[in-house]
Amino acid sequence: MPSTHTKPNLEEWHKETIRVRYADTDRMGLVYHANYFIYFEACRSSLIRTIWKPYSQIEKDGYILLVIEASCRYRKGAGYDDLLNIYARVADFSGSRIRFEYKIYKDDDNTLLVEGITEHCFADKWGKPRRMPVELQKILSERR
Repeated sequence: MPSTHTKPNLEEWHKETIRVRYADTDRMGLVYHANYFIYFEACRSSLIRTIWKPYSQIEKDGYILLVIEASCRYRKGAGYDDLLNIYARVADFSGSRIRFEYKIYKDDDNTLLVEGITEHCFADKWGKPRRMPVELQKILSERR
């Protein structure tokens, strides 16, 4: 299981805990596969808020983060009312891109359920690529 710390860096993982809602499950009683990306987003938003600022402020500053790649490896399913620990970290970044890694574990037995990545490009509100904000670049560089 990833370690958690109060001051994340590129090697440290941020943790969020989510209880699976009935609406998150499919006809088989398992979390619908696409919903894991929603769990990733919840943890990613919390991570960014912890190390920098909320997404809402990032957007007010004129930036959006476009998803340019996303993948998920499903190892085992989760069901209604399961408590899940979602971990996210900044895996890499460059001038205009940032890549996140995720792991989701079942809380009661630490079973690894899902691993994934998303990569994002900074852009203006019209979708034109922009350089990563200097402030965030500095924060991430200090955590390498």
